[in-house]
Amino acid sequence: MDQRKILDLLILRPKGSYDPNWREFIGTQLVQVVEEFEALLGPELVSDIETAMAYDAVGAMRRNGTAPDNLILAYSNPQYMRTLNVGWIGARRKNQTFIDFANTKGTELYELFTKNGANTLGEYNAPTYYGMDMWALGANAKYGPKNATLTNHAVEIMTKVWEDVSDHYNPYLGNMAGPYDRAYTRDMTTHDAILSMFWWGIFGYEKAPAPPKSDLDLNYDASQGAALALIMETVASVFSPEVTDKLLNPFTTERFLNKTIYYDLETNDSRIATSWLSKFLMIGGQKLAETVARGQQFTPAIVHWAADPSHKPYPYNGFFSLYPSATTITAVAESHLLTISYPNTTQSGTNSFQFMLSGIPPPWNLAGNVVDGFSNLPCLKVNVTAPGLQVLPTVYGSMIYDHYYYNITYVVPTGFEGVPKIVFEMEYTC
Repeated sequence: MDQRKILDLLILRPKGSYDPNWREFIGTQLVQVVEEFEALLGPELVSDIETAMAYDAVGAMRRNGTAPDNLILAYSNPQYMRTLNVGWIGARRKNQTFIDFANTKGTELYELFTKNGANTLGEYNAPTYYGMDMWALGANAKYGPKNATLTNHAVEIMTKVWEDVSDHYNPYLGNMAGPYDRAYTRDMTTHDAILSMFWWGIFGYEKAPAPPKSDLDLNYDASQGAALALIMETVASVFSPEVTDKLLNPFTTERFLNKTIYYDLETNDSRIATSWLSKFLMIGGQKLAETVARGQQFTPAIVHWAADPSHKPYPYNGFFSLYPSATTITAVAESHLLTISYPNTTQSGTNSFQFMLSGIPPPWNLAGNVVDGFSNLPCLKVNVTAPGLQVLPTVYGSMIYDHYYYNITYVVPTGFEGVPKIVFEMEYTC
């Protein structure tokens, strides 16, 4: 089970609250326990687990994404886990209601993933939760009922997700290019993401984009290592030689990606994610028009670069990302260029562009250098064009998910007319 969920519930959440996704995390773990170790558990305990899973299924089926519940079809990781849980206990107990529900959800999830040939998860490019997607899909492929729709589609979905992951992955920087729908960490080499566990399990720790083993942040996800290890062979079986090469070997050419992410099966409402990668510098942006904030995990625009090329095993990753204060954002990545604008200024949060800058190597600071906006950065020349906007003094010391960062804010002044816009032209200089 994802230990971040435990910490979130026990420490960060107010008393009396709970996370309904716990059902899916615990349920999928019970599925694996029974499938792998049923002979060691004994029939009485297995029967008790099945009874608990039947209650799990009933509760899971009652969630339909209607507020305040958030389990819409595009919420990928709990959707895939829920479908496994309900289908598995349906097959064990021969409950046709459970079986039918799981098959319907499995079909809908596959249709959303493949809609208009997009082959994208609704919870897109999320380093932490892609790990849980792989957990759910790998478990579906290995433990799911053989005739269940999601079991039948799991290998195809995993294959295409890993193709997309490998396209976004920069082995030199040890990170995936943004934008990220959800990210606890913006740098997998310093703060762990569950997805990195699959590099570790398949290729070995030395090849994994992961923090040092002594880092306490690793404890959250490494605690799930034993469970993940039992599905590693299943997940690894979908890797083509090309995917493996992209996951392990640094590239020297530029790469551009343009992906569409759909919300549902009923409309063509979508978001557009663009990513540009080079060996030393990569950029990601997302275009969306929404009314509800996605929260501080959402990273609609981000730039990574090798801020200290001598750092081992990966160059020290400098990065800056847009804090998502607005809900309608047009962020587009191009070669050496990031353009961000707020097309709908009637919404709150469009009065400023707030950037979090982190990953500045200590030797650069110790040499007497000081971050002053984007004008003085190690190994990166940035030309900022922000017509009519006012830049505030740089402030350091805040933290988001263990990343200390510099706050660089451009204010949209009162009386501003037109569409607020900021453009970054970048050149790697080391």
